[in-house]
Amino acid sequence: MDEVRHLDWGKCDWFHPKPSVMRKVYQGSSHYTISMGVIQPGHVPGPHKHDYEQSVVILKGKCDFHVDDKVYTFDADLDKDGGLCFMTIPAGAMHWIENPYDKPVYNMDIF
Repeated sequence: MDEVRHLDWGKCDWFHPKPSVMRKVYQGSSHYTISMGVIQPGHVPGPHKHDYEQSVVILKGKCDFHVDDKVYTFDADLDKDGGLCFMTIPAGAMHWIENPYDKPVYNMDIF
């Protein structure tokens, strides 16, 4: 049986890959990563792409998520009827998150 890995997000320190972003990362294996992020208003987006599919869960807040030439606006609030927003980004698609709104956005990325 493989080793069971676990993580309590509340006991992990945040790190700041950019001044407007806080992040925590769980590395389940070399092929499985979950990242929890908080994107502040006014965040300067970083368009990028990678060779693997990405699932996005917007847990709370409003944001614009760009995938190639399309923009998807999400407005999530877990406290309102489980109002989470989900998206799957295909491998190789250019994408980025933008927060032009007035509150932080809480998101989770699963790779």
